[in-house]
Amino acid sequence: MNSIMSKNRSGIWAGAVIFLLALFLFVMSLQYNYSGALGLGPGFFPTWLSGILMVLSIWYIFESVKGKNASSESWPTGRTLKDILFIIISLVLFILLFSLFGFLLAGFIFLVILFYKEYRWYTTILMSAGITVLFYWLFNSVLQVYLPLSGVLF
Repeated sequence: MNSIMSKNRSGIWAGAVIFLLALFLFVMSLQYNYSGALGLGPGFFPTWLSGILMVLSIWYIFESVKGKNASSESWPTGRTLKDILFIIISLVLFILLFSLFGFLLAGFIFLVILFYKEYRWYTTILMSAGITVLFYWLFNSVLQVYLPLSGVLF
């Protein structure tokens, strides 16, 4: 019984931390215009995404109280831990490459790193290039959030 309570408590704490982060992001998003002259403004997505995250974190807390989020593992181990660390290291590398080389090269390398285990090399290259260019176009043309094409070194 005590073990179940501590597992529930960890879910409650995780939900609370996520809720506080989402609340902070929601408050920050209110600094941006919700709409602009052409429609949606820069505050639209952060406001809605942080609001949805707050609702989901509250739902997670309630589910944890009911005992539905209890796990037999207290901390990820083995393959799961390696996968989590791999993604975190990849994200840190993306941030470094982004500042050095800009979005296109950093995004391409980031996706190649994530895809190389699952797909053949040519599929990895094509998907990484296509997704990076698509996101670059989407942000720069549609959303008008300009991603840097080059970084400090290029």
